[in-house]
Amino acid sequence: MKHEEKYLRMTFNERIQHFLLLSSFITLVITGFALKYPEAWWVAWGPKVFGQYAFELRGLIHRIAAVIMVAASIYHLLYVIFTQRGRKLVADLWFYRQDITDLLESLGYITGKKKDRPKLGRFSYIEKAEYWAVVWGTVVMGATGAVLWFQNIFLPIINVSGMDIATAIHWYEAILASLAILVWHFYFIFLNPDVRPMNKAWYTGFLTRHQMENEHARELEEIEAARKSETVKES
Repeated sequence: MKHEEKYLRMTFNERIQHFLLLSSFITLVITGFALKYPEAWWVAWGPKVFGQYAFELRGLIHRIAAVIMVAASIYHLLYVIFTQRGRKLVADLWFYRQDITDLLESLGYITGKKKDRPKLGRFSYIEKAEYWAVVWGTVVMGATGAVLWFQNIFLPIINVSGMDIATAIHWYEAILASLAILVWHFYFIFLNPDVRPMNKAWYTGFLTRHQMENEHARELEEIEAARKSETVKES
């Protein structure tokens, strides 16, 4: 079988950042919902396994995961500020007029009004929305989580009503974030027909040419145009 060319999607550094975010987020979801629904079947076995300290252990794991997520977020912030690839990443993830065109063309393709799917760049409007939603969610969850964690400090300042508001925001943002990942992000990683059974870029770092042609055709054209330009210069 002919070897298919691979295209770099995520460097090792970026994959580490993604893994820290992924693992801490899943841990936070499990331990957070376990607190809200202690009688659920997947939570009830906890005391049977960990005994009387199950609740305290859940809280400890939740806080450790929160610290890991915040640390990973700070590292990512430093990465996008102080590295050339990081700055390019943010520039490519920003919204431009082309994203509106891509959205309209995608709707036309999905509804059958357009024959060909739009050629998308390095990041589609969907991926951009996901990224900035994660940024927003991390800030909101981090801030409200800190208020709830250090309630002895914040309670005298914002009183009981403020604590209740922080709790509500933390809870509903957790639901929104969980649904966004499970329903939206996981679809494009595992269920999308173009990548099934899984988009492996999150751990291999590379996409195949087939994936590039289907998901990032405009970026592929830019890569090939740059290669031709370099070849002309060398000759």
